[in-house]
Amino acid sequence: MRVLDRAQNLVGRPACNARAQALRTARAFTLLDVLVSIAVIAVLIGILIPSLGPVQETARRVACQSNVRQIGLGVIMYADDWKGQLPPSVFLPTSNPRVISDPPTPQNMLTLRLDRNEHGGGWDGLGWLYGKDYLPAPRVFFCPSHRGENAYSRFAPSWNDSDSEIVCNYHFRGEGPSSTGSNTRNLYQIDPAQSSLIADGMRVQSDCNHRIGVNFFRADLTVHWYSDPAGTLLSSLPLDKGDALAAPIDDAWAEMDQSANMPH
Repeated sequence: MRVLDRAQNLVGRPACNARAQALRTARAFTLLDVLVSIAVIAVLIGILIPSLGPVQETARRVACQSNVRQIGLGVIMYADDWKGQLPPSVFLPTSNPRVISDPPTPQNMLTLRLDRNEHGGGWDGLGWLYGKDYLPAPRVFFCPSHRGENAYSRFAPSWNDSDSEIVCNYHFRGEGPSSTGSNTRNLYQIDPAQSSLIADGMRVQSDCNHRIGVNFFRADLTVHWYSDPAGTLLSSLPLDKGDALAAPIDDAWAEMDQSANMPH
């Protein structure tokens, strides 16, 4: 019986080997299969890539909003420690009539530290939040969507160099809306629900962090998105820093003051 079983196994083994070989041959990819698969993957990538751009920008916009919120809270903490006074800036009109200063240039309120050759150096505006350790992380002053000349990488080596200028990606208003009988640079004397204080850069077009709107913080501790899908604000800004004096900064702040209370 054992001899017979072995004989049957030997007779059946070639047939099994043939079937296994056929299965292996049927499962193998041909060059045409590989090329078709690559082509399908390439088409899918081509379809998906355009849709990934807006998703990535939305994520960067949320990160920017977080930066604006942290900077805004830093300003509030500074004001609480300094009897309501907002961080000072040489680019705002002086409140002391005895002091003769240059004409106010609020369009330059993106400056964190002054150029020693032009203004004697030192922290200015939002830069006081870093200088006084309210916000010790430099990256919070730079938007991940920024594509202009004031990227964090440009100024990273300058934080330990007290002589050089540092410009961030966020605009500081430095005061609340003008109103008779109130100190617009005192946090306690402005209407928090109508006072936008920090926003994405608005000096020239390359300072705009987002093409279709602006993140901004107002004195009531809220952050808002000023939607501008038509790019009206962007197109109203000058192209070159030499023309920055023409930047409609006051009009932009007024628009954000009003939009914060509009129904969405």
